[in-house]
Amino acid sequence: MFGLLYGLIEGSTNGWTGFPIASIVAGLAFFAAFAHRQSTAADPLLKPSLLRNRGFTSGLLVGLTVFAATIGLVYVLSLFLQEGLHASPRGAALALLPLTAGIIGSAFAAMGGLVARLGRTLIFVGLAIVLAGCGWVLALVVASGTGIGPWTLTPAFFVIGLGLGCCTSTIFDVAMGGIDPDEAGGASGSLSSIQQLAAAMGSAAFTSVFFRAADTGLDHAMEISLIVVLGLVTLSVPFVALMPRRTREGEPA
Repeated sequence: MFGLLYGLIEGSTNGWTGFPIASIVAGLAFFAAFAHRQSTAADPLLKPSLLRNRGFTSGLLVGLTVFAATIGLVYVLSLFLQEGLHASPRGAALALLPLTAGIIGSAFAAMGGLVARLGRTLIFVGLAIVLAGCGWVLALVVASGTGIGPWTLTPAFFVIGLGLGCCTSTIFDVAMGGIDPDEAGGASGSLSSIQQLAAAMGSAAFTSVFFRAADTGLDHAMEISLIVVLGLVTLSVPFVALMPRRTREGEPA
């Protein structure tokens, strides 16, 4: 992970010379070696049976993709508000506050019983809301560019937050739905690691995308970043259908 993240950050900051590319290649090579070791070790960190569980591995993929995309999005939204719309750091934070409010509100609703009743359907609903909110922001940026006011974007930010609140804990709760009790520890640790890695990878990757496209204008950079988010979230939707239908407390798939 150090090789991948360092390569992404170095490449986006100082240009894609041989060193950051070699760092990314080395990171991928070490990941392949780790995967091989886990498949052959007598006492692996991750049991092979866990990774053969279709519902669980689908949850890992959905979590990695969705969290990397949305955490990276929040980071570049802050950049766009400050660099493109000339908001102060405090102004950017206040403009993004509705996104946080949306996450908190829908997360409380999810924990209040929606996850147990809806299971993976709640993930579909959350992703659809995230797509709608990102599409709304994209339409506003395309229409007005850097001439848009920060507060014009806040209703769309709130919608994105509502979708994220539906997904944030639900993805991992549902992914654990088909796990045997003796695998629960490894599964829980894997999901937590994926969330942290997704946060680091999303920030690094979307910084690269944003600044790479910024040469033709910050509004264009924001548009490209939003299109990438829309694409990644859309790609994750079919994998949700492979996840368990319910959490461990609900009906198994």
